[in-house]
Amino acid sequence: MKDVGIWVVLALVGLVAVSVAFLGGVDEEPAPAPEFTLRSLDGVDVSLSDYRGRVVLLDFWATWCKPCTTTFPELHALQQDYADRGVVLLVVSLDRSEQRARDYFTENGYETDNVLWGSLEEARAVKALYGVGGIPRTFLIDRTGYIRYSGYPTRLTPEEIEAWL
Repeated sequence: MKDVGIWVVLALVGLVAVSVAFLGGVDEEPAPAPEFTLRSLDGVDVSLSDYRGRVVLLDFWATWCKPCTTTFPELHALQQDYADRGVVLLVVSLDRSEQRARDYFTENGYETDNVLWGSLEEARAVKALYGVGGIPRTFLIDRTGYIRYSGYPTRLTPEEIEAWL
């Protein structure tokens, strides 16, 4: 019976660890955001370093991901609330084709200059660089290039953004 108790405790510890990793937002030592360059849907090479001095919301996303399409309007609205204060949104699309991503954003009235793809392999490489397992996953990168939030997009609060403006 003691062995069962140990396994229950280990399972709970594992569940908490997975929840923290997936949901993010936990206070950790800030890490520098890895540099990358991807082509936007508008055909322009975009580097993270182009936005040094601004607060960046970096969202990993795909049209086939129902939670992604559900949370994106809220994340987009949050960014729009702070756009005049230097907050930008970069979306790394993990769609199999550029056209599929383009269709979603244009059909829903969103800009495409901040949607990054390049190729599926390139987008996946950036995903790996950031240690992203599941999507959607959003990062808040401060003006100096440090990650200050990592987690589910709708768990990012205005207060967390305000702290880095």
